[in-house]
Amino acid sequence: MNREELLIEADELSSKLGSPGLRLYDATFVLRPDTSDTGQTLYDKGHIPGAVFLDHASISDTTSGLNFTLPTPAQLAEKLGAIGIGNDNEVVVYSSDSIMWATRIWWVLRYAGHSRVRVLNGGLTAWQGEIETTANHYDPAAFEIDPQPGMFASIDEVEAAMGDGAVCTLNALPWTFYTGEADIDYAKQGHITGSESLPFSNLMDGHCIKSTAALAAEFSNFRQQDRLINYCGGGIAATLNATCALLAGIKNVAVYDGSMSEWLQAGKPTTPGSEPGTI
Repeated sequence: MNREELLIEADELSSKLGSPGLRLYDATFVLRPDTSDTGQTLYDKGHIPGAVFLDHASISDTTSGLNFTLPTPAQLAEKLGAIGIGNDNEVVVYSSDSIMWATRIWWVLRYAGHSRVRVLNGGLTAWQGEIETTANHYDPAAFEIDPQPGMFASIDEVEAAMGDGAVCTLNALPWTFYTGEADIDYAKQGHITGSESLPFSNLMDGHCIKSTAALAAEFSNFRQQDRLINYCGGGIAATLNATCALLAGIKNVAVYDGSMSEWLQAGKPTTPGSEPGTI
């Protein structure tokens, strides 16, 4: 995948502001425990002119018992249309927090068959132009979905991959989460048995995604199997790893949507510590 299919730089976005077909979304979500801010409050404090706040719940299955999981294709088409995305719209997504929140939206839209979507490299930090506080909205649109099911892996596929040498399963969380050393309850059980570790932070240069050559070097540490499944805690950081894998030239890439949240809930096998072949 070419870099321009995933990323847009701030200067190019600046030249596009005000274009009638552009749909610009602030997809910020805040997980940090040291702040009372939310994605909505950060949007209200200041966003790129014309941007609309995109609540991740608005395009997720809110009945699954898990955060941010994919709805049915028909539901997703309705939800995307409701926030103003039509098949002909160019979409740009950014976050004022980690870029992973924007790559999540990119992954969902590409799954839906929408190819004209890009992520602002560096997020709001990279933006040097005007900031506004006025809330914006788009009129509803019609979205015709063309699902790409291979972009997501089910719990059954992930479990089957544990004994399949043709599949590489990668954990996108920090190393201490992978090993079970993080002081968070769900992380203490470690990782999906047989999976390897590639923390999403390894793919970042500050707020920006590393160069394509640097990404290729990161992924070269792993055996190049026929399929690469990425997971994390809840299907967000995994999309950062997955998009970077595409940039690195890996073709058959998927995200395990339920990730550790679903895996632990289902009582599937986990392993603390490291495993042979991990870095």
